[in-house]
Amino acid sequence: MAVEPHESLERDLVLRLAEAGTEAETLVAFRARALELLRARVPFDRAAFHAFSPRVPLETGVFVDLDVSMLARSVGQWDAFAVELGRMRDLANAARVAWDREAFPPGSASRARFLALIGTPLRVRSMVIVHLIVRGTVRSVIALFGKNDDTFDASHVAFLQRVAPTLALADALLQHDEASPRAALRTKLACGDGRLTPRQRQIVEHVAMGHTNAEIATAMGLSPNTLRNHLAAIFTRVGASNRADLVRLAVLTPG
Repeated sequence: MAVEPHESLERDLVLRLAEAGTEAETLVAFRARALELLRARVPFDRAAFHAFSPRVPLETGVFVDLDVSMLARSVGQWDAFAVELGRMRDLANAARVAWDREAFPPGSASRARFLALIGTPLRVRSMVIVHLIVRGTVRSVIALFGKNDDTFDASHVAFLQRVAPTLALADALLQHDEASPRAALRTKLACGDGRLTPRQRQIVEHVAMGHTNAEIATAMGLSPNTLRNHLAAIFTRVGASNRADLVRLAVLTPG
């Protein structure tokens, strides 16, 4: 069977990504080369390859056309951003790749929130994130940004899903070799906080995965008012003032 030209090009790109992982002398060098190669297939305007954890130094990341000083000033808000924009994180945990168009539909309140938190500060209109997952743990994240609403399409998402395992293995190998500070974000979390009832712990698990109130209420068969009452009680018991505080203060373990 003849190989289509685009398939041959894609196979070559995957091979070059794997080679970059085995030949790069440092983690940062690999990440820079990986973004360079990805740009041949995905037309991003800005990019970041980092753990996106405030506990991992920015120096371990590679940033393309982004204001690193601005990112440094925002590090303290990253955990809160992760909760606020949790739908995208949830999709990436499930499929390795998430696209803002799927997570935050045009015209929705969630899209307005996305643009306020990410779009306006970074001067972008679209975003794709890739979770590099090894053994159920997100070791690092690639975020690609576009200046236009239609920068990305479904073919770009499908391509990134295919190359994500190669990128994850190469990146994890270099993190291990360098004993680099790294994220250990589980794709599933379990709440074992003894201060909470079983149902409250289940709600905390949903919050930790970034689910909205509407999504949690639907999943648990609760009315919106009942869920809000549960959340108020949970915040009081844990001593949290918002969702980010709750995720930080509750007892959560890998699921």
